[in-house]
Amino acid sequence: MAITKTFRSDLMLQEEDIKQGFWVQDDVHLSHALTPLFASFMVPAVTEGTKVAFENLKMPLSQFRYKLADGRIYQYTVPYPGDLQKRLGEHKETMGSILPMLNQHLKNYVDQVFLPFYWSLDGDSKRALTVGEAKEKLLGLFDFYRKAWQLHFEIVLPRTAFMALEQMYGQLTGSADTVVVYDMLAGVMNKSLETDRELWKLADWAKQSPVLVAAFAEEATEVGYKVRIEQTEEGLALLKRLQDVLEIYGQRSTNSHEFNDETWAENPEYALRIIARYIKKDYDFDREFAETVRQREAKAEEVIAGLPEVELKQTFVRMYQWALDSWGLDEDHHFYIDAMLPAKSRQFLLKVGRLLVDQGVLEDKSDIFFLYLDELLAMLSEPTPLHAQIEQRKMEFEVNKQKQPAPFYGTPPEVPMDPALERIFGGKPPEIQEQTFTGYAASQGTYTGMVKVVRRPEDFSKIQQGDVLVCKTTTPPWTVLFSIVGAIVTDAGGILSHAGTVAREYKLPAVVGSKVATSLLKDGDIVTVDGTKGVVHFGQQS
Repeated sequence: MAITKTFRSDLMLQEEDIKQGFWVQDDVHLSHALTPLFASFMVPAVTEGTKVAFENLKMPLSQFRYKLADGRIYQYTVPYPGDLQKRLGEHKETMGSILPMLNQHLKNYVDQVFLPFYWSLDGDSKRALTVGEAKEKLLGLFDFYRKAWQLHFEIVLPRTAFMALEQMYGQLTGSADTVVVYDMLAGVMNKSLETDRELWKLADWAKQSPVLVAAFAEEATEVGYKVRIEQTEEGLALLKRLQDVLEIYGQRSTNSHEFNDETWAENPEYALRIIARYIKKDYDFDREFAETVRQREAKAEEVIAGLPEVELKQTFVRMYQWALDSWGLDEDHHFYIDAMLPAKSRQFLLKVGRLLVDQGVLEDKSDIFFLYLDELLAMLSEPTPLHAQIEQRKMEFEVNKQKQPAPFYGTPPEVPMDPALERIFGGKPPEIQEQTFTGYAASQGTYTGMVKVVRRPEDFSKIQQGDVLVCKTTTPPWTVLFSIVGAIVTDAGGILSHAGTVAREYKLPAVVGSKVATSLLKDGDIVTVDGTKGVVHFGQQS
């Protein structure tokens, strides 16, 4: 998408777009309202990036098109216009050469493309910029965003081919319960689990100090834990250790996909509030993770030993090993692309914002996030204050955050959703009876507990040990709750969504993609979550 006079209107979902396709609100990855500047980068990046990626992967789809409505992203999955059977054959052949190398592909792109760009961006964030340089660097960032999301999909989408394990397992065993194959993929270390582990290690260290245990015993006030603990020698030592951890793992923010949210590296209070929860729980991350690995290995050995000795078994075992080798990729790509790209971009954009404050055209450097990219470039070329417009945008943003967005626009297609997309995004209609509703059975087990509805990370503090986490969806910053709660229920997603995948790592019963959980349930409700059958029983008495 070129930055022309129609740039802003091209971002928006128009009536003509609705006539051409079926647009679904992406409540799995982008359930939150977006600022104008982030939308200016994200909409073209995914729309144009998927077009290139899907062609390179010979996908049986043309692209994902993104558009903005009520401040939220809507996605149209554009069908492939040619011979679908021929295309499927090309796709299968392409996947055959990629699947054994998925992790290596990610590593190569991280080392050769992403990290060098981030280092350059860090440098630009720390040095003085002229207006001309700022404009040039903004255009470079806009171009990189499109390249980054092309590579994002080239890295991530091949992983959906491992759904073939389900089909092969069914053929080999005659069992209809094919999702058992995903239990054979738990216990694979990834960047989200690494982050959780580092916070647990800090909590364990803090437990040795009665001063810190006492400081974290009380709930955080508006002032927060940092002010409370930095008055002591032990607290300063903990903050130093935390700073070292956040240098590596601190590129998390409230929503991941946004420029406006401060990161953990900027404000350690987010991590300190999680550490406070961990201090109160008797938990050994390494022991629990080792047990998950042991159970996975035992399950895989049992399943493979029970398969008939036919050629298909060898294919199953080979693909299973490829899947196991690359299963951490889902969280790792998020760490290096989905989270780190906006986090690094944020610091550079705030630098540009400061430049415009110094020129008297912005009142605060963060006001930059409430400009569309074309407006920002124009402001750099010809500095003109837009104070009233920015204030109006801020008010609209707050209104959009509270809106219940339309789930879709346009006419639903008659053909069923692609199975691979359904595994990630979900999509089946809600099924509600008198005291039950259903979703996807994402992680086995049954658990009864008290509901806490978490609509945003600011609600994390109300989660207590053993609560049932009920939310729209989860992203990697939410994984810090998984070792505290007893079960998970989401509105959005399929069994390969973030919530489903990480719930299996923590052996938490999980029902995802219910569509209705946050509407039907409220704080204090007692529910039974059956993650084996995909059913939630509510209306129970405490």
